[in-house]
Parts: sequence; C-alpha cells; structure tokens
Amino acid sequence: MRSVALLGTALSLVTIAAAAAPSGECFSSADLEAQAAVRFQAQLMVLSDICHDTTYGRFTQRNRDAIMAYQHQMIDHFKRAGERRADITFENYMTRLANQESIASSQRTTGEICQPSNAIAVTANSIGTSKDFRAYAASHAAAIRASYRVCD
Repeated sequence: MRSVALLGTALSLVTIAAAAAPSGECFSSADLEAQAAVRFQAQLMVLSDICHDTTYGRFTQRNRDAIMAYQHQMIDHFKRAGERRADITFENYMTRLANQESIASSQRTTGEICQPSNAIAVTANSIGTSKDFRAYAASHAAAIRASYRVCD
C-alpha cells in the first residue's frame, strides 16, 4: 500500500514538473529573464506562506514595477506562442509553478524551510530595488538559457 502511495506521489511530481517545464516554443532573452523572475516570485510566495512571514509582501512592494513588467512579458510570450487567452495561460502557469514549489517543499520540514539562512529568503531580502531584481533575473536567465529554444 505504501509503495502505491509513493508511486502516486512520484507520478504527481513528474506531471507537475512537466507542466511547468519549457515547451518547444521559442523564448526571447526577455522571455527567459521574465521566466526566471516569475519562478523566483512563485518560490518566494510559497516560502512566505509556509513560514508565515512577510518577506513576499515586502519583496513585491519593493519590486512592483519589475514584477509587473515581467508578468506582461510572460503574457506577451504566451500570445506569441499562439495562446488566445494569454492572461489566463499566465495565471495557470503561475499556479503550476507555485504548486510545483509547494510539492517540493512538502519533502522537508517547516523548520528546515523556514531557517533564516534559507537561500530564497536571503536573496529576496538582498534585492532592494527593481534594478537589483532585474540583475538577479538576468543572471538566472543566462544560467537556464541552454535548456530553452531561444529565438533572438
């Protein structure tokens, strides 16, 4: 019985990871940067929810302009990919990212996740401005570039 439950959990993880993974569509450099930014945003949102802290709220207040620009960039990406309701596609994408992060977090204890040294929280607290967030997202976009079909 336990092996069936473990198999079900493993299959759920694979399904969610596949749904949030890049598809065959073409990504511009700006799309990659936006993708890295919204993924970080989703990770931070889940972390803040689990830990009942205000890191996510403070981060989004400081970086509102960049976050909005990244969200618009991702919606534009989905439009170029042929999505008729790109805004809904983006919302679904963010939900999948958050679900993926939540499932991954369930493999650790709250104590492990909520340590003051958590890399995501430390990074979020060190990003003071939208300019800093753009630099962070650009560096992560460069790191993931080889995993995507880039069109610029």
